[in-house]
Amino acid sequence: MAYQHITELNLRQVEIFRAVMKFGTVTAAAAALGSSQPTISRELHRLEDVVGFALFERRRQRLQPTARAQKLYHEVQSAFIGLERINTCVNSLREIQDEVLYVSTLPAFAHSILPEAIARLSRTNPGVSVHVDTTDPRDQSPISGFNFDIGLTEAGIFVPGTETIALGVFEQVAVLAEDDALAAPEVLTPEDLAGVRFISLGKYDPYRLLIDRAFDAAKVQRRMLISSQSSHAACEMVRRGLGVTIVNPLTALSFRGRGVVLRRFRPALPFPVSALCPVNRPFVAAGESLVRHLRTVCLEARQQIDELLG
Repeated sequence: MAYQHITELNLRQVEIFRAVMKFGTVTAAAAALGSSQPTISRELHRLEDVVGFALFERRRQRLQPTARAQKLYHEVQSAFIGLERINTCVNSLREIQDEVLYVSTLPAFAHSILPEAIARLSRTNPGVSVHVDTTDPRDQSPISGFNFDIGLTEAGIFVPGTETIALGVFEQVAVLAEDDALAAPEVLTPEDLAGVRFISLGKYDPYRLLIDRAFDAAKVQRRMLISSQSSHAACEMVRRGLGVTIVNPLTALSFRGRGVVLRRFRPALPFPVSALCPVNRPFVAAGESLVRHLRTVCLEARQQIDELLG
């Protein structure tokens, strides 16, 4: 049979093709689409005229997809998955009675200050819906548009298109196993960790670079056999006796009473916590409330850390 390209596909034709591929028969596809078997058969013939090649082979009164049909179906499915995601989002927004707050945060804050701040927000703003994405908000572009209302980051670096709000300033701490002999002093220096098994942060982590500079300045060598992109994982490895680490105090605080101890480290390595608010994104009142709760939680965490370290 010769096919002649007529025009581009329309949405109805794509739906019919998808239904036939999905259900395997014209009869089942017609039932799913609320149509009749003759109508679907007629539309399939028109569809093949449009694309200019055979999509199905008729064998023993059944349709067998061709190789081209399989490739086309893969693309159609990808498009419909995107459409289904849009519909899911629409349904979610329809069901929400109050504001929707999107938060982009580093994993360290998703495991420390953010849950408590959201818990307090849910009490003061009970109707708000919060969506948390554990990606660095600084990786998003002001050109393509920020996909968050509040972004949490560990530095006060200016990000174009956002307002930076300081939430608190901490100092990184040394984390050791509670039975480690090095846990005796209340303050540790690079010299105390000379030759010690040290668990580093990731190679390009800015705080890894800051820590390395402190040891380089003191001309101290560590046994750096393990590294991790995650400060939480680094503390977990300390707990298992694999070495010593230096990480942000918010992550370290969550390991208190779990077989590790925290100690001050000198020279001091600042760890600022900031919120980023896109300036051109529609205003969400719950965002201001969350920032206030985050600032309070940071203050309380700072007091806990100071009491713990003496």
